[in-house]
Amino acid sequence: MDLPTYHADCDANYLRLCKLMPELADNQSWRYQIPNGTLEVAVLDRSRYTTEVCLQASASVSSDKDKHWLTPPPITVRLYHDARMAEVVAVNGQGPVGGDGLNFRYPNPAMHNEDERQQVNRYLSEWLAHCLANGRAEVTLPFGTQPPT
Repeated sequence: MDLPTYHADCDANYLRLCKLMPELADNQSWRYQIPNGTLEVAVLDRSRYTTEVCLQASASVSSDKDKHWLTPPPITVRLYHDARMAEVVAVNGQGPVGGDGLNFRYPNPAMHNEDERQQVNRYLSEWLAHCLANGRAEVTLPFGTQPPT
């Protein structure tokens, strides 16, 4: 594994996720409209130094076949706040990603590749960059309130 590149991906993923999840300490979920679908980010677990979140995309129903896209699997990510890194821990409910990291004989029972952990974190990096570039936050505007006088 190329450790410096892996750490750079995890560092970048942490920063991207922090942009997608403003006010992380106070909120439990975020929802974004992305081209041809929706991205939902939800906090699964919080502790003193880590937060575990799930990113789930869903395709919008469209009659136009050209606009239909493949829905990515749900991704569980652990944010390490003290190290300012984010790492994929499960994809589609299956984890740990890349096996135990100790035995890389191939083929192996789970068919893990030697660089699977790095590949899935790189995929997350590209997916988050796409969401930041094309996503629009869904917000509720408080109508009917009087402005302060």
